[in-house]
Amino acid sequence: MNETPILTKEISILLLLLVASLGAVAFKRLNFPYTIGLVIIGLILGFLTGLISPLESFTALSLSPHLILYIFVPPLIFESAINLDNKLLLQTLAPSLTLAGPGLLLSAGIIGGFLSWATPLSFLQALLFGALVSATDPVAVIALFKKLGAPRRLMMLVEGESMLNDATAIVLFDVILAVISQGRFGFQTLGQGSLEILTTLAGGIVVGVAIATVMRLSISLAEDDYAIQLTISGLIAYTAFLVSEHYLEFSGVIAVMSAGLVVGGYCEYTLKPDIRKHIQEFWEYAAFIANSLIFLLVGLKTSDFLVELNTNNATFWLAIVWAIVIAMITRGIVIFLLIPLVNRFQSSNPINWRFQLVTIWGGLRGAIALALALSLSNDFPNRQLIVAMTLGVAVFTILVSGSTIGRLVRWLGLNQLSKREELAWVQARVFLQKETLELSQELEKRPFFDQSIVDELKQEYEQSLQQAEASAAKFWEKLKTDPVQMRQVFWLQVLQIEHHAYRELHDEGVISELALKKLSVMMNWKGDAVLSNQIPPPVAKTRTLETPLRKLIVNRLLLLLPKQYWLQNHRIKELTFRYEYYAAIAYVSKKVVKIIKQLAHQQAVDENVASQCIDFYEQKGEAALNWIDTFVEDHPELAFPMQKEVIERAVWRRQSETLDSLAHQGIVPENNLENLREQLLEKKPNL
Repeated sequence: MNETPILTKEISILLLLLVASLGAVAFKRLNFPYTIGLVIIGLILGFLTGLISPLESFTALSLSPHLILYIFVPPLIFESAINLDNKLLLQTLAPSLTLAGPGLLLSAGIIGGFLSWATPLSFLQALLFGALVSATDPVAVIALFKKLGAPRRLMMLVEGESMLNDATAIVLFDVILAVISQGRFGFQTLGQGSLEILTTLAGGIVVGVAIATVMRLSISLAEDDYAIQLTISGLIAYTAFLVSEHYLEFSGVIAVMSAGLVVGGYCEYTLKPDIRKHIQEFWEYAAFIANSLIFLLVGLKTSDFLVELNTNNATFWLAIVWAIVIAMITRGIVIFLLIPLVNRFQSSNPINWRFQLVTIWGGLRGAIALALALSLSNDFPNRQLIVAMTLGVAVFTILVSGSTIGRLVRWLGLNQLSKREELAWVQARVFLQKETLELSQELEKRPFFDQSIVDELKQEYEQSLQQAEASAAKFWEKLKTDPVQMRQVFWLQVLQIEHHAYRELHDEGVISELALKKLSVMMNWKGDAVLSNQIPPPVAKTRTLETPLRKLIVNRLLLLLPKQYWLQNHRIKELTFRYEYYAAIAYVSKKVVKIIKQLAHQQAVDENVASQCIDFYEQKGEAALNWIDTFVEDHPELAFPMQKEVIERAVWRRQSETLDSLAHQGIVPENNLENLREQLLEKKPNL
């Protein structure tokens, strides 16, 4: 039976996904980086294609630039963007922008200048290669960082640089390509190129934010239908890239990143926890598919190219070696030259030499570099050599740097847990062992377990609990040798508990999205204060969380136009927000005090630190309650309707969760579930 081209490609994709899935399981057992292993598998499959007939279908798939840019890149960028930590992003923005802008230009210049002397490439051709090969791809490295427990700030530095320099590399590549076609280069071309880079980046930001903002309304209208919300999020990612890159000729990468940040913020503060989890899992899966196919196809493409390449052509092989060596050396020059300069202007949280060294070795090349090289027309001078050099650098960095970066991270000690993480670990061990022991005591009461087995397990669990408690006590004794660090570690943990409690209130419908955003800002502010050793941290008023410009404008308008309806409405909304804000603080303060007392009772927590923390939250909660009492006395016409609205919101959320639970238990049939949900939506209060 003859196979159509579409059927052949479908079979190829299914086989590759099967290989990727089996490879993921195998490499996990072997403790080998998954994405790097896929490149090796791709190389092997490529060489076996001509020998084993079932593998010939792989030839139907080609690693084209359009496949990489328009199919694979959007999910990879979007998945990273929706999960970005905005606070960490801002902390690493200066070094990331420096490496993605001046760093990439410097890298392209050094690589181009040297390779124009060492290879058959002309200066502009070598500069073109320098532009495309300077774009980093951190996919394999980030996955390994997460597994090793590397610092999140290091991951953000590597990931942030990659997303930003992709756009710069594409624009620079297009500018140099235009210069080559025109045959002239001057200051006017340089000025136009610089302006084009800025315009492309700014345009990508505007397009991404605009599309995500417009389509975000559709997500909110979809209510709890996560299938529609997932579909719309996919439309946002691909539409942002397509409109920006293809129709408006802006940066598609930056557009997708901007759209992802908007959607990520919306998921963080608006969507229900289960919907938020569905969206994150969906994009993790999409990124897994894209990564798997990219790395397998890189291996297949490399093997095809090696088969076609004249192995007796020493010039080609020497050029590939030179490209690898110069790309790695240039990476080191750029990092060690520019990052210290950024540190001089960024006194807080400088990028230390260990982070710099990992950033150099972790500068893998991948999808964008290959897409740009393959996009060159077949009649472009020295195209085959440029593609060969790009494949050489990409495969070397993936196989060599990618497989050894873990050893470098361990050697530098960057995989060690921070004191805060170590505290969470020792406490978790104690709680887990206590839960296990309680479960064994419950099982003892059931008649179908032999008493001797239960007693044996209980004794084993009791010993494990004693060991865990001893480890916790030892940790605190060690921490007490540095009182400043001990206070910081414990207070940071308490702030994390407080922040989590605010999110629970929002998820339960008790506080609004605006209140959660302001409370999150307050928590970041308090966290920075603790890291600066301001303990206890200052308590933020609601006005403190507003920008000075906004406060000035609103206050002036209220004085000049006190009778205007919209200003009076603004005053009511402001009072409503303050009520939610202080009500949340009052409730959460009590909860935090209760948890601290539990920790002090069950763990070897220093009594002075715990008591100081308890006093702080008790005073904070009492002050919030006093504000609420005063507000109810002064504005009963606002307070009582607000209390009623909060109760209605919380009741509706609980009813929605109960309905899902009843369906999960089989009490409510699936065919009646949608009708009941529609009836419940009709009674939905303003959330």
